[in-house]
Amino acid sequence: MDVFFFFLVAGVTIIVLILKFDKKQTVKVNSVLKESRQTPPMFLLKSTEQKIATLKSMLRFDDAPQNMAAAATMAGLYNNKSENLRLSKVQELKLLSSKYNNGQMSIEAYNVRLDELMDQVQQHSNEFVLAS
Repeated sequence: MDVFFFFLVAGVTIIVLILKFDKKQTVKVNSVLKESRQTPPMFLLKSTEQKIATLKSMLRFDDAPQNMAAAATMAGLYNNKSENLRLSKVQELKLLSSKYNNGQMSIEAYNVRLDELMDQVQQHSNEFVLAS
């Protein structure tokens, strides 16, 4: 009879320890899930980075004048109409980036808008070359 009570107490003790361990693991998993909801998907971030790099190269982003005085001195280098279009797309990219960086736009919406901008730029990409 003593052996029966020993195994009964040992069994109940093991079950209680297993339940406590399970409760701790559930709390840990829930906290990790809560934190991961705040993190944007990795592939979406990578795709967005690639789109920005592509847009910058297509728009010659680094060629954009920093102010209007610089733009006036560069007028002879570019075809005016296509240069104005390119600069407007550069400004649009800057605006989108600032909205996303300031938290005014979700990563999903940012990615969709970058797709739209990329389509527009690709339609006019032959116009964004330097005029000879």
